[in-house]
Amino acid sequence: MIMTRARWVLLIMTVAVLVSVGLLWWITTEDDRQLDRHIRQALEGYEQAFAEEGAGATPTPPRRDGYGPLLGTPSVKKVTVHRDGQTLTAEFTGAQTTGPCGADYTAQAVESAHAALIVVEEHPHERGSSWDCPDVGYRRQVIVRLGRPLGERVVLEAMRGMPAPVDLMR
Repeated sequence: MIMTRARWVLLIMTVAVLVSVGLLWWITTEDDRQLDRHIRQALEGYEQAFAEEGAGATPTPPRRDGYGPLLGTPSVKKVTVHRDGQTLTAEFTGAQTTGPCGADYTAQAVESAHAALIVVEEHPHERGSSWDCPDVGYRRQVIVRLGRPLGERVVLEAMRGMPAPVDLMR
């Protein structure tokens, strides 16, 4: 069967659209892939340090690809473990809570045998082009629930992959 010119054009346009969609997906998910690599390196680094040094191990910070902080990942300053041992409150410096310069935050824990790594994700509010947001940090916190009690495991913060200070709720 011989393809007509219109069918060739339609086929080429379909392939171009599919390639464009695939490329757009690849570009827009690069930050997620970078964060996943960083988390994996941080947990593997701590597990290796734990195997060599035991409890209280000091891991080597994960290798960074690129410059600057991980996008949308504030550094956890302190963690409070609730009485149930599975609920954690992570404190960090972030944006204000309201207005176009504000942000909301969510957190997740990625757990291993000897560590629980807390990843805080920033969700900025809609900013108009005329907004000049101040470079001021606000004390913020999020709550995250572990899959199992923390026990003797260490809590790692995602930015540096290092242990975060931990307090027990009384």
